[in-house]
Amino acid sequence: VIFALILLFSCVVLSSNVVDLTPANFDEVVDGSKAVFVEFFAPWCGHCKNLAPVWEEVADAYAKMDDIVIAKVDADAEKSLGSRFGVSGFPTLKFFPKGQTEAEDYSGGR
Repeated sequence: VIFALILLFSCVVLSSNVVDLTPANFDEVVDGSKAVFVEFFAPWCGHCKNLAPVWEEVADAYAKMDDIVIAKVDADAEKSLGSRFGVSGFPTLKFFPKGQTEAEDYSGGR
């Protein structure tokens, strides 16, 4: 039973439409060819944990659109990306419009 639950959980995690960004792939994904909405999070952050399932829903809603990417950065582990984009609290949401590589701060509702 435990093995089946682990397998089921692994399948759910592997099927995420949220793109994990790291210093190795960030500039490749955020290259201006698509709109990219990025959550900078920390795994220990309570607000980030609450946002995670909603972020998955957003990614699922846009999964079939070729010109929009929903992504996340573990800014606790990837401190260089957090610093690069001025992240000082969690979660921080940044929007990179199509045709741009400069971020816009998300200031919409919570």
